[in-house]
Amino acid sequence: MRAGKADCLGFSLIEMVVVLTLLAILAAFAIPSYQASVRKARRVEGKAFLHTLMMAQERYYAGFNRYTADTGPKGLNLPASSQPGGYYLLFGLDLSGDAQRLKITVSPQGAQATDSCGDLSLDSTGLYAASGSAAEECR
Repeated sequence: MRAGKADCLGFSLIEMVVVLTLLAILAAFAIPSYQASVRKARRVEGKAFLHTLMMAQERYYAGFNRYTADTGPKGLNLPASSQPGGYYLLFGLDLSGDAQRLKITVSPQGAQATDSCGDLSLDSTGLYAASGSAAEECR
């Protein structure tokens, strides 16, 4: 018996190009969607960091009847000024003149810096805000 074309196993070049093209098209849609989901998950971590900072401030307020800008051992005694993943950094503690009102702001860092929500803030009344161009989507 002779081996003919029907006996050959494998893929032709055209079949490989078609498969690679389909994979490239799928990747073009999947990768940006995945990156958006990762940014959103990191944003949730940033919001949790804001709430952690506010809880520390509320504990301080319960003991001293005022908020503090001191994050060190005599104040809030925070172990770090950034959240564990390092994607958000404490940017500012804005106190009112009598230290009865507070606004905490965290700023995105590193890979999260491209997030369209920008800085996240929480004040002592519970008002959450974002400074970026897509602030409505960031709630």
